Amino acid sequence: MMATAQNGHTDPRAQLEEIIDNLLNKIWEIMVQLNEYESENKKELVECLDEVNRLQEKIKHIEIPMTVVDYIDEGRNPDIFTSEYVEEVMTENQVVNIKNDAIIDFKNLFLEQLQETFPEQTDAYKKCVQMNSNDLPATNGH
Repeated sequence: MMATAQNGHTDPRAQLEEIIDNLLNKIWEIMVQLNEYESENKKELVECLDEVNRLQEKIKHIEIPMTVVDYIDEGRNPDIFTSEYVEEVMTENQVVNIKNDAIIDFKNLFLEQLQETFPEQTDAYKKCVQMNSNDLPATNGH
């Protein structure tokens, strides 16, 4: 029940007093509940909280992207976010692979055309590339 001033509007001071009174009542209820809480359960609760504190130190390096947090804040399922993200990455990967294949095809076609037009220079280029690739460490295809 909100306190109203004489002109019919809510009195901010009375409203604040009412909210504080309500808050104090809720705190009192919590205190009563805690005092009635069995001591054995209190010990388990403290142990549980201690375990949470101990474990959080081990995983504090984990960062959650804000996009995921926003997604969850919107009431959406994070598993769906993950599947959508994987699909997006797979699509992007396909696009990149197509571009890489096009570049390789262009390189091969370009070398063929150079070989026909400038055979000596192209042979020298190929030898230089081969020598340099022999000097590089193996990258396991990456």
